[in-house]
Amino acid sequence: MEIAYVSANDKNFNAELYVRVLVAIAKADRFNGPPEYEYVKKLADSLSVDIVKIWNETSKNFSNVSTEVSRMTAVLLIKDCIMLASLDGNFSLDEKQRVYSYAEKMDVSRSTVDAIEEWLAEYRRLTDKWETLIADCISSPSAP
Repeated sequence: MEIAYVSANDKNFNAELYVRVLVAIAKADRFNGPPEYEYVKKLADSLSVDIVKIWNETSKNFSNVSTEVSRMTAVLLIKDCIMLASLDGNFSLDEKQRVYSYAEKMDVSRSTVDAIEEWLAEYRRLTDKWETLIADCISSPSAP
């Protein structure tokens, strides 16, 4: 699932900070592996951020975020942190606490974080419905 609202050229978006926080979230769960790395890599590549450099420089305890980021950076970052943390189907309490901590540092309210989480859950449900609807088309495509 990919929902993007910014580009690497958007001056109100801090792409490097965005990727660093996602790397920290990915590294925080010892059970994370290739799917989480690939998710972050894909986003970093789309923003022209050097994922290898950021991955090597960023620890799971990275927390150097502040209210000085744009609202767009903050909200998109929270959305993608939740998406990343729940790739394994489990948005754990520890992961939620990390997301809430980042949100607080960027002045994003808990109610906004909860609303993003609810929106993502609904988006997943709709995506699953769509995939069910088109499953027959994919398994047996009709001739033109």
